[in-house]
Order: sequence, then C-alpha cells, then structure tokens
Amino acid sequence: MLRRLTSAMAALVVCAACGAPADSTAESPPGAVTCESGPRTSLAGPGDTEWRHPDRSFYAPADPDVPSGGSLEHLLVRDNALIVQYSRELPQPSIDEIRDWAAMQTATVAVPGPADPVIRATLASTELTCDGLDLAQLTELARSRTPGTVTDHGDE
Repeated sequence: MLRRLTSAMAALVVCAACGAPADSTAESPPGAVTCESGPRTSLAGPGDTEWRHPDRSFYAPADPDVPSGGSLEHLLVRDNALIVQYSRELPQPSIDEIRDWAAMQTATVAVPGPADPVIRATLASTELTCDGLDLAQLTELARSRTPGTVTDHGDE
C-alpha cells in the first residue's frame, strides 16, 4: 500500500508542470532562465530625490503606495538593500513566490516594475536582469552583499 502511494505521489510530482506553459511556473528549471549581471543603473528619474523608508518588503502591482525611485535609490546607496523589480505581467503564482521570498530576506524590497526585463534585481553596485523568475539566482545575489552597518542618515 505504501509503495503504491509513493508511486502515485511521484507521478504527480513529475507531472506537476505537464501542459503548463514554460513561463507560468514560479521558478523555472535550471538553465531555462537567462540572467545577466552588470553595473547598476539608477532607479530614480530626473528630479526624483524625495525618499521614505518602505513599510514592508513586498508591493503588489495594485498597491497605491509603491516606493518612488528616490526611495529605492536611498535604500540601495544608504541602506545596503536589495531591490527587486518584477514585471506586472508575471503570472500570479510567480508574484506570490516573489512575495514569499522577499519576506524571508534581509533588507530586501520587491516592487512592480516594467514588463522588460521580467526581473531586475539591484544592489548598490550590481544589477541582475533576468528573462524569467529564478529564485536561486536572486538568493545568490542577496547573499553577495557585504554585511556591515548602515550610517545614521535620518528617517522620514
């Protein structure tokens, strides 16, 4: 009986993604997502200098209070944070995965971003852009930060 149950469960696990489009899974199989790393570009627009510390680690596409580019720049430069911008066009299960992942990270804020790239993860000096969601690569980037203290810079 246990052997039958184990075989049935294994078949369900193997077939969990059967018939699903490749981009509908929250975390793509290894090698399916392409990411490129390079120097970061600014997240703030011209004149976007106002900032506030966000009150949570995840912002949904419909949230009215998504941090501004100035706030995101402040987090990168002054707070050693990781900012993850995700495409609003991601399937809801992928957005849920990002929400859950961000909640488990230190000094990480995930916000909706443009459709392209699908994922843009930014540290003070590095940017990772991906054509899909790969939580392993996001975790690797998050762990690459040099721990340290944040200088006192005032709070809003």
